[in-house]
Amino acid sequence: MYTKPLKRLFGHAHILVGLAVAGQFVASPTYDVTTSSDVWDAMSFAMAVGAGTALVVALMRVLEAGKLPDWRATTMLIAAGGLFLLFYRLWLSWEVFESAETPPWEIRLLLWYFIDVLFVIVSITVGRYLLRTARSQAGG
Repeated sequence: MYTKPLKRLFGHAHILVGLAVAGQFVASPTYDVTTSSDVWDAMSFAMAVGAGTALVVALMRVLEAGKLPDWRATTMLIAAGGLFLLFYRLWLSWEVFESAETPPWEIRLLLWYFIDVLFVIVSITVGRYLLRTARSQAGG
């Protein structure tokens, strides 16, 4: 459905955003809270796009697998779906709309830690999958 150059572009983008989130996750405690918050706010937009495209890619992978059960594709879809739901629920309610229905600060922080780690895993996995399939299209 999508071409080899798009797979390569999105594959590299997913890996780069995943590595950027990993770097920010590790480095953010080393500088002040305001700067860390500003960086996370900017990265949240890239993460929103990444979570959405990861879900689309994972769904397309499951659909391409057809009727044969493919546990890797299913696992990728479950992880991408979980990431999408958790990220958008917390990001939209807390960051975008400032909903009154947000969990306490400690719970939100714990949820963000989980989302950040899951994002890195899902994003790099999706990026590697896209690059691998783009490479196999070149040979086939």
